[in-house]
Amino acid sequence: MTKRVSFVKNKKGFKKPQMRDVARFMWSLIRFGILLGLCFMIIYPYIVKVFNTFKSYPDYLDPTVRYIPKYFTLDNLTTILEQMNYKKTLITTVLYSGLIALIEVVVSALAGYGLARIKFKGNTFLFMLVIFELLVPPQTLFMPMYIRFRFFYGGLNLINTYWPGIVLALTGLGIKNGLFIFMFRQFFKNMPKELEEAAYVDGCNVFKTFFKVMLPNAVTLMVTVFLFAFAWQWTDTTNTTLYMRNTELMANAVNNVNGGELSSLVVAYNNSGAMLAVLPIALVYLVGQKFFIQSVERSGITG
Repeated sequence: MTKRVSFVKNKKGFKKPQMRDVARFMWSLIRFGILLGLCFMIIYPYIVKVFNTFKSYPDYLDPTVRYIPKYFTLDNLTTILEQMNYKKTLITTVLYSGLIALIEVVVSALAGYGLARIKFKGNTFLFMLVIFELLVPPQTLFMPMYIRFRFFYGGLNLINTYWPGIVLALTGLGIKNGLFIFMFRQFFKNMPKELEEAAYVDGCNVFKTFFKVMLPNAVTLMVTVFLFAFAWQWTDTTNTTLYMRNTELMANAVNNVNGGELSSLVVAYNNSGAMLAVLPIALVYLVGQKFFIQSVERSGITG
């Protein structure tokens, strides 16, 4: 018997589409429209900032200019580079964000491995505290944390220094630190127990097993957590302006821009400063995007 054909040919030899093919095409077209709309909603603010960066002062006063400037200029960028002291601020922010990200990777990996592999009394309770850290609004901690940093042990004042961020990272209370611990716990929990048993047979203790067996398998996740922590510390404006206002970090530099005698230029300078602040993070994401995808697949946070 010959197999039944799912399409029909007309007199000219062209295929006549079936209703199933038309429905499939329409559904693909609808999905494309939805994705295009979502992408536009996400990208639209950045497009506006790019256009505003290159607008001149007359363009901001002209009601007919909405997006594309009539008088293209680079004065906004040159002015904001001087106001932000961009080169020094960029280096300081890169070093500080990198240090915070490195500390959070180490602390989160240790905590995640302990919660996933070491059985002890209170294990479940500590994991519940990690989840609780994700649920508690950070605004509720601003006042007590500020008082703690203002009158640190022995009356030491850590406000307007770089120490608050370092202390928070060391104690597992950094930005999204609970999420990082959860990711490491899920990753180590899904690893085969035979790896640990083989290491114990070879004479390794818990720390040697962690550093020599388990941690090398989590390189992709470590890179991803580092990139996440680096990006979130870079773009953090809350903790930075609250605890470290006088430090030379990118968030403070963007908040401190001013339009000088022309107050209407504050919008232009803010847009230019925001673009200069986001540009390094965009480059970091383009370089490390494959690590984001691989780690989400392997950490098990979606399952």
